[in-house]
Amino acid sequence: MATQSLKGKKPSSQAEFVRQTIRSDLLEGIVEIPSNLKNRLVEVILLPLNNEKPKHHRNKRAGSALERFAGAWVGEPLLRQDQGNYEVREELI
Repeated sequence: MATQSLKGKKPSSQAEFVRQTIRSDLLEGIVEIPSNLKNRLVEVILLPLNNEKPKHHRNKRAGSALERFAGAWVGEPLLRQDQGNYEVREELI
């Protein structure tokens, strides 16, 4: 992936862009591909719409640690052993 600068602009207003050759089938579902460009190599160029600085998004945590790892166990099924009898405690006053 090439990142380049537009030429002919003042240094303070240089805009970056991306120019890449990829298979058009990778773009299906993202952009509408004309039938004559399907299953071919195409060139994709990404240009900013304006000179505004990119906004930095804070990484949002994907939930608690338990939510992130729930369902991740791939070993033998986990079985909870019998916990035995609970002790009888005095009542709190």
